[in-house]
Amino acid sequence: MAKKNSLILCFFLVLLIFIAGTSKAMNQDNGKTCVEEWETICVIEDDCKERCHKDHGKKAKPGCYVQEGPTGGDLCKCFYKC
Repeated sequence: MAKKNSLILCFFLVLLIFIAGTSKAMNQDNGKTCVEEWETICVIEDDCKERCHKDHGKKAKPGCYVQEGPTGGDLCKCFYKC
């Protein structure tokens, strides 16, 4: 009887681990990427990195872009998981 109970308990434990892993993987696949942008003076991505990482964590990716049009100027963009 004890052997049967431990087998049932083991089965439910494996099932629970499988369900938890599957739901976590589904949440990661559905993660959207958000973008924050601000005007600044930048030449390379490192010029935008400090604010980007401070606001959105170390996994956020900074970028430095040149704005087109009459106003011109530089633009930092920070890409992060929403």
